[in-house]
Amino acid sequence: MAKVIQFIPRSETPEDKSIDMVAIRSNVRKLKAGLISPATEDTSYELAAEHTSEPIKDMDDIIRISRYLIENKRYRDNMLFIVGINFGLRVSDLRVLRFSHLINDECVFRDNFAILEKKTKNTRKHQRNRYITINTAVIEAVTLYLENTPDVKLSDYMFRSESNRGSGENQPIHRNSIDRIMKGIAKDLGLGNKMATHSLRKTFAYHQMVMSGNDPRKLLLLQKMFGHSTAAQTLDYIGITGEEIEEAYRKLNLGSETHNYLVDSNLIEKEFTAG
Repeated sequence: MAKVIQFIPRSETPEDKSIDMVAIRSNVRKLKAGLISPATEDTSYELAAEHTSEPIKDMDDIIRISRYLIENKRYRDNMLFIVGINFGLRVSDLRVLRFSHLINDECVFRDNFAILEKKTKNTRKHQRNRYITINTAVIEAVTLYLENTPDVKLSDYMFRSESNRGSGENQPIHRNSIDRIMKGIAKDLGLGNKMATHSLRKTFAYHQMVMSGNDPRKLLLLQKMFGHSTAAQTLDYIGITGEEIEEAYRKLNLGSETHNYLVDSNLIEKEFTAG
């Protein structure tokens, strides 16, 4: 599948293009059925809580959070949560995503897109392109939000500030509001006091490592993605414990199939007898 390799300047976003929900629903069904392909045409400060927040390690908790938000009709917050844990962006980049990043002019979800990722380090601002693949979980969360929110434009921020919605002003949610949302969810569901803004990004990284079996290559990829100076810094950020690393080594057992084959075929015994 072709990859998007260019970043769309926001000035190219069609300001008055409304999102056609009939087209969205039809195209999502076609995407799932394999009748059409995702659109691949060229598309276009961190909180101090970084060291006090933790990833959401239990998949059941992730499901609980999403269900809780949907059941309470908090579709924007559910979209924020699902996008946050699937994209792994800094909150400063996450909060300013627009629907046009994910959906093209024909109301088809893109396969992927590029975003100019910003970070602050040693008082100097660094920028780099980050390429994001849009998965099914994100498509479903965005579609659910659009189904329940009238008059959304492609140029709108995905996570609009609720305080400005009545005035019609299109402003992104403040990062402090995201922090309050995460802490409120944790309190309501009894998930402790370690959930904050950085939990979204850390959850993305943690499950990337777990699904890879704590593959060192994945660790190096995350280290580069997050701009960390050492792999140990990345492990500490993610919240991978020494016990989890030991368990990964125990489960690896590379080459054990060869040993079992030798035993089962009696090759070891034959070699010993021949000697």
